[in-house]
Amino acid sequence: MTDTSRAITITIDDDCLQRLIKERLDDLINQDITGVTWSLDQFRRYCCANKAKDWVKAFIFIPFAEEIAFENGGWLISPRGKGHCAIIFAKQAKEWMEENHHRINWRGKLKRLEE
Repeated sequence: MTDTSRAITITIDDDCLQRLIKERLDDLINQDITGVTWSLDQFRRYCCANKAKDWVKAFIFIPFAEEIAFENGGWLISPRGKGHCAIIFAKQAKEWMEENHHRINWRGKLKRLEE
């Protein structure tokens, strides 16, 4: 038996390679969450740097309520009273967060209740 393997060199443009990697990663990320819903805890973990629930409500849910409301074509079904939880459509929420992250006050602090 003889060894017929040979080394092959392929040249790929960096921009082309970066574009292909980004497209593939975007496909994988989008496939992974298509049709998925998140709880508030999952949303804050994946999209909000694990900020507190009250922080997410104060700096995302309240200021952007009209545009993220499911009734207006958005990604958030708000809870209806005590004991109910928010329903967040993961893919749409992730895309909105990516497009609007610069509008969010990431350094915002919750005000403490005075005793």
